[in-house]
Amino acid sequence: MKYDIVVIGSGIAGMRAAIEAKELGANVALITKASPTANNSFMAKGGINAALGNMKDKDSIVEHAHETYKSSLGIGNKEAIRIFCEQAPTAIRELSKYGVNFDKLKNGKVSQRSFGGSKYKRTVHAADETGSAIMKTLHNIIKDYNIDILKNYMAINLITKNNIISGVTLLDEVNKKVLVCEAKSLILASGGFASLYKNHTSNVRDATGDGVAMGIRAGLEAMNLEFVQFHPTGLEGSNFLLSEAARGEGGKLVDENGNSFVDELNTRDFVTRAIYKEFTHGKKVYLDLTHLPEELINDKLSGIKKRVKTLKKLDVTKDFIPISPVAHYTMGGIKTDTIGRTSIDGLFIVGEAGDNGVNGANRLGGNSLSQGAVFGKIAAYEAIKFANKAGKFNGVDYYEIMKDINYIEELKEESKRVNANEIRNKIGEILFKYLGIIRDEEGIKKAYEELVLIEEKIKTSKNGQTTTIKAMIELKNILLVAKAVAMSALLREESRGAHFRSDFPEKDHKFKKDTLVTISDISV
Repeated sequence: MKYDIVVIGSGIAGMRAAIEAKELGANVALITKASPTANNSFMAKGGINAALGNMKDKDSIVEHAHETYKSSLGIGNKEAIRIFCEQAPTAIRELSKYGVNFDKLKNGKVSQRSFGGSKYKRTVHAADETGSAIMKTLHNIIKDYNIDILKNYMAINLITKNNIISGVTLLDEVNKKVLVCEAKSLILASGGFASLYKNHTSNVRDATGDGVAMGIRAGLEAMNLEFVQFHPTGLEGSNFLLSEAARGEGGKLVDENGNSFVDELNTRDFVTRAIYKEFTHGKKVYLDLTHLPEELINDKLSGIKKRVKTLKKLDVTKDFIPISPVAHYTMGGIKTDTIGRTSIDGLFIVGEAGDNGVNGANRLGGNSLSQGAVFGKIAAYEAIKFANKAGKFNGVDYYEIMKDINYIEELKEESKRVNANEIRNKIGEILFKYLGIIRDEEGIKKAYEELVLIEEKIKTSKNGQTTTIKAMIELKNILLVAKAVAMSALLREESRGAHFRSDFPEKDHKFKKDTLVTISDISV
């Protein structure tokens, strides 16, 4: 298979990149290891940020940039933030043009709500199902444009030659064979790794950090992996997220006595730690919507109302909703420049798989979808420029392909005796315990040691269980990324944003910089 532009990942960054590349005249393929809409962008609820200035508070691009940088705790890339905030309003207009039906004000302008970390009503929304509204629309555009969707193809490794991208090796999940997809340019938009915190995450199961693992194996630097954002309001005992939209519309966080204990619209790291403190004192925490007008709930928060009724048999107009923080978003990824270029020519990484510094230590609530839309479009434009300049395919060294063929054969054997789901559950507990909301040196080192031990045990496992080859690839990626997260957390001896260490509870100016790790930093 050969395409001008190959996009790996079907979230908002990937779909927006594929659409832009097609509109610019490229032959495009969109590769996804599952359904094109089985991703975190589809699951996003509350909204998408852009400084439109439609509300009475008269937000501006300057204020959006200021608050985004403030949320980054001093290590955000100001140029990436500037580009993002300037382009976000255009992204909203383009999504509206494609057919996304955002909620409107009486004057016909797009409605905006409050979100955590911001004093302005900046978050555009489609009730409390914003992500699905956007992704359904983009998926229809993808189909209308006849963009090739390679569904159920698991990316294995990037193919390079002379430090130029050549393509990617894929596992055909149906036929269990290794295929080569060549590309003049490749955009990696495969998402983050918060589902590593299995049973403590809002993420879809497939968010296993595949792009980060592929980048590390290709010799690229991983940046700021220690910054894992926990969302304050996961529905207790589930992976369902009680969107920030609920607090943006006036919902309150209360303890078991109904008392407020935190500013609900502070940054996510601050609110999450406040909830964690309540837990350490043996208290439960709830989201309270009972004081809100039922008409508002039915109009703006109907998705939450339905899911809480289904999962907990609770009526949100009358009952408090039990909550627990969950791993939600990963600020770190493979290091890129401000617009997604990597040190491998022709390779661009956007969305959670990459890190261009736009989030720093803590993402501002509501920024993720608009970041995907903005930088997905920009990456497509840059990828087209590179492909046109190259003019031809870079070529493939089939000796390198044989390595992946042999790798898959090894995994076929391992898959006959490994229970990947059981191991993922164990990894999730290790990460939540030692690399969760609160960390310290002893716990981080313990996590790393246990991850290495799991790797060793997989080689000799004989538990009689079987799994799929895809699950084995994911498991190998999970272990690599989890070790890189632990190493990054160990290196940052301070507390900043989403990374809080009880043994170094304050910010330290000497760590006002990015944490970088490579494959050589992660021992086997």
